[in-house]
Amino acid sequence: SIFKDSKEYKWMLNNSYKYGFINRYQASKESITGISSEAWHFRYVGREASKIIYEQKICLEEFIEK
Repeated sequence: SIFKDSKEYKWMLNNSYKYGFINRYQASKESITGISSEAWHFRYVGREASKIIYEQKICLEEFIEK
């Protein structure tokens, strides 16, 4: 919970996609992923996928469905 309130977390949310990472379990997507929010959980999906996921504000499950 400490990480969630840090400036580093905010940076990760706004920049990690540039390096191919996504915030894997977002609070707004719990009903889709079936997993509670985990601020520390970032996953590498590649730059192309992470950019789409970030720009469309979707989760990995929604990306895979497309």
